Amino acid sequence: MSRPANQRAAARIARSLLAKRLPGSRRGTLRQHLARSGYIAQTIWRRWQVGPYQWQLKHLRWYLVERTNEHASGTRYRHWLTVRLLVLALDHDGWIERLDGPWVRPNGERGALKAGRPALEPIPPANRGAGQ
Repeated sequence: MSRPANQRAAARIARSLLAKRLPGSRRGTLRQHLARSGYIAQTIWRRWQVGPYQWQLKHLRWYLVERTNEHASGTRYRHWLTVRLLVLALDHDGWIERLDGPWVRPNGERGALKAGRPALEPIPPANRGAGQ
């Protein structure tokens, strides 16, 4: 996929990437993740002019280290959760443990990460009339 032309296009790509991947309604937490993913994409695009499909580990690590360093621990944690969802949506699961830092837990304690909510899978149609 080619690089986005501007930061708005990068934000739109990141939001659509998460929207396809996350289950549930577009209220509350999901809407916040979508908004944060757009902000993350815009911030990375302004620094390196790359979109979500061109991101490398260094881009996301830079964002978490440099752009969230003045936020409260809870805010850094929410940004980490959104970055984690973006990494999973991009199918770069191996990056998650390499993005470890003080943002992983709001209270600073280390521990195993929970798997989280599974992605929405299409339900196969029922075999109607097979047993009738």
